[in-house]
Amino acid sequence: MGLGLYWGEGTKTNVTLVRLSNTDPALIKRFIEFLIRICGVEKNTLKFSLQVFDDMDTKEIEDYWQKELKVKPEQFYKTTVTPSRGKGTYKNKTKYGVLTVCCHNKKLRDILVDMLV
Repeated sequence: MGLGLYWGEGTKTNVTLVRLSNTDPALIKRFIEFLIRICGVEKNTLKFSLQVFDDMDTKEIEDYWQKELKVKPEQFYKTTVTPSRGKGTYKNKTKYGVLTVCCHNKKLRDILVDMLV
């Protein structure tokens, strides 16, 4: 499942890291589980970034993801805040922004991409 998630949602163009972005906490958790259990990545080495809109509560969203994923605030990069466009109907789909999981591991990235070919 983790390989399929990476294939469908992951960034394959960056040659130095494994990266996957999504709004669904269950999907993100599955991918993290794949990285830890199958790929041997240590959870404390993972990094995270968030993209939110300017009419969202950034601190609340950061706290949500840290609690949901059971990770430390130090594992997060600075949150990217984007100006919202329109009336905010996106909030039904992205209540907690878009979270990106990053694993800085070129060797693992190459292995995963090779498995997809």
